[in-house]
Amino acid sequence: MPVRPPVHPSPMPSRMWGRANMAAVTQLLLLGIWICIFAQGAEGSSEPKRPEATTILDRAISWLWSQRDKDAGWAEDTQRVLLALRLANLSRDDDIPPSVDLEMQLSTKQMELEIVMLLWRHREMGSSPVRLARYSLALNAMCMDPRQFHGHDLIGTLLHHEPPTDYEFALTALAACSAQAHVRKRQMRRLLDIAHAAQDHDVETVAMGIMTLRCIVQDHRHRNLQHFVRKPSVSLAHRQRRDGSFGELRGTALAMQALEEVENEPHGSWNRSGAIAWLAARQKPDGSYDGDVQITAEVVLGLSPRSLSSVRSLDCGQGLTDSPPPKFVTVNGDETPLSASPNRNSGTRTTSPLLPTTTSRTSSSPSSPGTEVSTEHQSVVASSASSTSSGQLVNVTYTLWVGSDVYEIHNLTLAAPRNESFYGVMVLAAERSTNFQFSAYEWPNGHYVHTLSGYKEEPMFYHYWLLYRLPSPPKPAFPPGNQFVAPGGVDDLHISDGEHYLFWYKKL
Repeated sequence: MPVRPPVHPSPMPSRMWGRANMAAVTQLLLLGIWICIFAQGAEGSSEPKRPEATTILDRAISWLWSQRDKDAGWAEDTQRVLLALRLANLSRDDDIPPSVDLEMQLSTKQMELEIVMLLWRHREMGSSPVRLARYSLALNAMCMDPRQFHGHDLIGTLLHHEPPTDYEFALTALAACSAQAHVRKRQMRRLLDIAHAAQDHDVETVAMGIMTLRCIVQDHRHRNLQHFVRKPSVSLAHRQRRDGSFGELRGTALAMQALEEVENEPHGSWNRSGAIAWLAARQKPDGSYDGDVQITAEVVLGLSPRSLSSVRSLDCGQGLTDSPPPKFVTVNGDETPLSASPNRNSGTRTTSPLLPTTTSRTSSSPSSPGTEVSTEHQSVVASSASSTSSGQLVNVTYTLWVGSDVYEIHNLTLAAPRNESFYGVMVLAAERSTNFQFSAYEWPNGHYVHTLSGYKEEPMFYHYWLLYRLPSPPKPAFPPGNQFVAPGGVDDLHISDGEHYLFWYKKL
């Protein structure tokens, strides 16, 4: 039987196996390359979240500045806008606020004037605690103490008027906490009730309650309340819609502030980038939201590096105190700088010496309305400076009243160039009579007169100098109403022939 030669395996399968290995390796390499490219693309797509927010913020801020009026304010929303602009200019990691530029200082002074007018109509303060709370928050953000606003405790007034709605209550409690005021147990219980029943409240109320609690737990006495913040935060995070919003613009902006510190918590996660994208889609080409100052300011707060709950933690050793203090001005033009306050109340001025005066005052009791006052002094003075002026001269009367019942009167009739500022008339009067000497603070937006004829304003007792522009000479028997209060400061008023000006030192 013939022997078969050994059968050797064909080399074809090994070559085919080698080619298959090479194809698999090639596919793996291509797959790895595609994975890297996809990962880089995904990483790049997640990166623009913050720049997009910054772009939205910058456009909204630019629009708000474009809406500022000639008085350097925003009508009824000055405090809202100032608060938003201030927080938008803060750093996320630094509690020291930057110095305030001149434009912000001008708007801050306008806000102070608005608060003074609100104090003047102090009967209305009980009906506007929310507005007072926003003023207090803005003052705190600007490193000014609302508990010592020219001798008046705004926070004390605020705590005497507890609003009926939970949202307004939470806002007023936040203002008090931001001023480091004591939060009462009754207020704490109401805040905790809001937190426990978050599902029964709207987005705005829950968000404001969360921010108020976050402010309160910064006080070492209330650190044990930290765990009460988590439940309403998780509940609020779950209310985010598929489009990224929390409903309306205002609610979305408030929710973004409230959830700022739960962004990295797994059980309270929410889509910040989705909320930003929704806000970007709602922003108008001019940068506003619905062309509304209030809503645009709220959105700016929602996108700002710091939320309302962080106002309390601001380190106001710097801030407004870095800017030049106001100047103390006498009628002779001498200026004495006032020392800047090292604390929050950097707007408080130091006690200034009164100008010398030779005015004689009666020791009798204030006269009753309608009777002639024996201390009235009247003279006619012609302006020596106006004689060299090429402008037309006009006559105006300038009167000082002292006391709510007017127990002292001084009067001058002056000739001055038409359209002269009333401040110029005051300087002229002070040169002619010591009864009209005055002291004022010089601010970038003009002079604030605080002392006339030796009488200095006393905010603690609500004694202020009020300027009136009248169509006829003032008579104590018929005192002028509030509608005649001068619409601007002494630098903004320009005289016309036959006008009558009255500075009245009275209790508001």
